[in-house]
Amino acid sequence: MKLQSIFKESYLRTLKGNVASGASLALYSRDKFEIDNTQLREITIYEPEDLSSKLNPSKEGDFESAVAIYEAYKGLPPVVATMERFWAYVTHTILFEYTRDRWEPNSGDAEKKKSNIMDHWFVGENGILRNAAATLWWGIHLTIDEDRSDKYELSRILFKNNSFRVRTVGVSRLIRHREAMIGILGFIAENPEIQNEGFENRGNFISAYFNRLGGVKQLSALDREFFHDTCNRIKEKVLSIRTRDDLKKAY
Repeated sequence: MKLQSIFKESYLRTLKGNVASGASLALYSRDKFEIDNTQLREITIYEPEDLSSKLNPSKEGDFESAVAIYEAYKGLPPVVATMERFWAYVTHTILFEYTRDRWEPNSGDAEKKKSNIMDHWFVGENGILRNAAATLWWGIHLTIDEDRSDKYELSRILFKNNSFRVRTVGVSRLIRHREAMIGILGFIAENPEIQNEGFENRGNFISAYFNRLGGVKQLSALDREFFHDTCNRIKEKVLSIRTRDDLKKAY
């Protein structure tokens, strides 16, 4: 096994600069992205073998791909899991084909292509959880629960609806708080009717509710029971929301 490589900081800036200028846009539609191997450094974890073959680049395959990435990098230290140089290396090398097929860098005009590449190959304005590989790893890391008979039960809920994952939980301040994720998704698991009509809008409401609550409470210090019990208290309100109009009125 070989040690994991990451990009040097200066090389990362060069690659991002080439995207911003438009000089490298066409490179992201090729079969392979040619990198400068002199611009890498090794870290003390091992690079997984044949990871790309275990991934499914369709939207419906996100959960399957997330489990494969998480299991391959199960022992990833938190300091590395938040490092753009690590994830950018992964998406430009061992998972380049997957990232290309999943996020179609050829779609849209030049500005849309730039935004797409910055988000999914690097860490763009929308944060690390838009990176094609990071969003999948973090989705499992924050929801896996070894105490359940199916340790991925809550992860399956998170990945059931892409909009729910990315646009609600994924963009809120809760996504990096494991206790919040376990508590909220545990509540949804106990109340499967929430996942029916209006699941995305209901998820939006729950996310917004806790984000507002975060203005008066230090959510990062609270455990999963707090989030679970709070969801139970607002259950009827959550179930009343189906449409975007319902959501607007709830605010």
